[in-house]
Amino acid sequence: MTDKKLLGTGGENFAAAVLYAQGYDILQRNFRCRIGEIDIVCRKDDCIFFVEVKTRTSLIGGRPAEAVDLRKQRRMRGVARYYLMTHGLADCRVSFQVFEIMINQIRDAF
Repeated sequence: MTDKKLLGTGGENFAAAVLYAQGYDILQRNFRCRIGEIDIVCRKDDCIFFVEVKTRTSLIGGRPAEAVDLRKQRRMRGVARYYLMTHGLADCRVSFQVFEIMINQIRDAF
């Protein structure tokens, strides 16, 4: 597993744990279809949440959430529609979230 993949998987695990601790039911992780992928699908109360997790170690390319551009948003909407349709959830309220994780390791801090 590459360092980038390991970082992403760690970020997704952390995000799922935080969401679970906040009372969300995790319905599915890494849902894939021909349109694309959603990192976490969860439910809280009467709403289904589609969560994109972005984990970074620096701000050189901007904040992690800035990577969720219009193209990615369109793709997420398409995957969400497909998920809702195939899981009999077409009448549910829907929300999209970006879970932004910054990891900053300070070596030789003192």
